[in-house]
Amino acid sequence: YFPAHPHEGDIGIPEGANQARVIATGTSKTTGRAFNLAIASDHTKDESGNRLGRLVAQSTFHHFANYNWNIDMGCPSFVDEPPSDGVKQKPEHLQDIYAYVKNLALWLAP
Repeated sequence: YFPAHPHEGDIGIPEGANQARVIATGTSKTTGRAFNLAIASDHTKDESGNRLGRLVAQSTFHHFANYNWNIDMGCPSFVDEPPSDGVKQKPEHLQDIYAYVKNLALWLAP
């Protein structure tokens, strides 16, 4: 479970990125359409053949923002949508994003 406000983005795997895979998906509450939230890649090679490290690409930064983990903190001035109250209704969902963030940190810094 990723805490978020109503809109979401989508991220794709670049053509030829054979090491990349989708690691998190979502479903639009408006359209019902599935979309990718995050992708990861482990040790790809660049155009010169250099071995690169691990990477994670997210569709949006707001999964890591305090606004979505604790909406009582208020939102940034550029956000004009009403907040979701999903975390207030089911605070146990925060354990999922905490586990995700911890796993990302451990995986990115082996």
